[in-house]
Amino acid sequence: MNSPPIQPQKNSGPIASCKICTIQLESLCYQRAWWFRAFRELLATGIRLFAIAYRVEPKEYLARSPMCFRCLRFRKNALKLNSPLFDWLDGYLNPMFNRVRDSLLTTDELERARLLARRAGDPDYLDHIKLR
Repeated sequence: MNSPPIQPQKNSGPIASCKICTIQLESLCYQRAWWFRAFRELLATGIRLFAIAYRVEPKEYLARSPMCFRCLRFRKNALKLNSPLFDWLDGYLNPMFNRVRDSLLTTDELERARLLARRAGDPDYLDHIKLR
């Protein structure tokens, strides 16, 4: 696959629009289910491989906050815009991933992750530890 590099949207704000903080939820799931890391890493590796093929560089995108930089959301959103195959696969696999992840979490934990995602976009927000 020899495609041109995806152009980052440096001046138009962050490409990631988050409704829930997946990083926080994944860390809880890692503590609860020994197999969840392998399950998630298999899917994350697919995102990383697609990102290499489409030359998506996460360091080129604006992060909403320092804690957001390691999130796959930047790559995933760029790939959904530029790869019909990735978009199709994500439409099938992402709901399954969410069901498995959410089955390991409480309603309160999901709501705190939604609050964290909203707060992370605030330029004055520095400490996500306070939401735990």
